[in-house]
Amino acid sequence: MKQEFKYGIYYLGNAKELIKTIPDESIDLILTDPPFGLEMDEFDDPNVFFELEDEMWRVLKKDAWLVFFYSIKKLPEAFKFKKFEYAWQIICHFPTPFSKSVLGDRCYLPILVFRKGKPKIYYRRYDVIPADELPFVIELVKDPRYKPTFTISVLLHMFTRENDFVLDPFAGFGSIPIVAEFFKRKWIAFEIDERKYNIAVKFIREGKVEKIAKLRKEKSNHSLEPFF
Repeated sequence: MKQEFKYGIYYLGNAKELIKTIPDESIDLILTDPPFGLEMDEFDDPNVFFELEDEMWRVLKKDAWLVFFYSIKKLPEAFKFKKFEYAWQIICHFPTPFSKSVLGDRCYLPILVFRKGKPKIYYRRYDVIPADELPFVIELVKDPRYKPTFTISVLLHMFTRENDFVLDPFAGFGSIPIVAEFFKRKWIAFEIDERKYNIAVKFIREGKVEKIAKLRKEKSNHSLEPFF
């Protein structure tokens, strides 16, 4: 199943299979929020992300970026890649604590920057980005799998230009695709969970983000729970 938009296509399915349909060296940036392995749902398997290394390397252009949010708890695991070179870490800074850590309250989330070849930065910024939302987010999304849209917009401007191709293999509720659509980046996104996929399609189609209804079995971060 797929849904087409002005600038991108959102596919429902397994990233390990869908990525094989993308031509070699056709993607300018992979920007994603992969599974961390924190048992948030049945698809929360971090091995899936690292097993995609060869395919992600194949689809990225000769000089291109791989940028992804990752868990502080699981940070050492993010350096399993054998082909990609680690470049830097960006901090997504929240104005108030949103979870607990072993040291106390936590106010940030790492964004890791890896590279293939020698890609360019198009818009230089500080390596700390506020966790804020763009105006089309009309109700704050409490689910931690929906990443801040202002943060994503800064990343897109740093690493891409208009009409560049962005791939998000783990698109979830669509926070990356909707920002790519808004800022005229061509994009391809995958999501295996049909519930998240349907919610994301609605957000992108309507051009606005509303509250996400929770399932009883899913965790909520209304309280300060150790999600990341």
